[in-house]
Amino acid sequence: MQAIMAAAIAVDAFYSLMQTHVVLPPSLVEQWRTKRTSRYSQITEVLCRAFHLKPKGTAALRQNLKEIYRLRDLAVHLSGKIEAPILHPELNVGVEWRFAYFRAHNAELIVNAATWILWDLAHGGKPKDSKIAEYMAGLRQRLRELFPSGHPTAAVALPPP
Repeated sequence: MQAIMAAAIAVDAFYSLMQTHVVLPPSLVEQWRTKRTSRYSQITEVLCRAFHLKPKGTAALRQNLKEIYRLRDLAVHLSGKIEAPILHPELNVGVEWRFAYFRAHNAELIVNAATWILWDLAHGGKPKDSKIAEYMAGLRQRLRELFPSGHPTAAVALPPP
């Protein structure tokens, strides 16, 4: 849960920074508020306005963000209700759903998805604003320190069982 929350917080921090460099029409912000637009949809829209993204890249970004925030929401809005056990994919036994959803494999997928978003935008993204380009140059350097051999994976996060 902690790794998943940290991944979502990292994406939120990046989103908040990008949002300061993107002009959003007040009507769009109001629409998001009244329709309760999902966080991943809002982030996708802001990043599309901050970078020149191709449709395939936008779809992968949206899918990764959807999975990051789906698991984050499950961690934050836990239900105390007891539910039927589900099959744990690695242990091959029935467990309470939290043990299957918040296992190491899924945490690794989510952390890799979040860091891949930052890596991909820093190394392959084409910012629409000079201030974003300047920030991304610094981010690129910091990410190289974390991943000296490059980012380990570019897979889209897949939903758990």
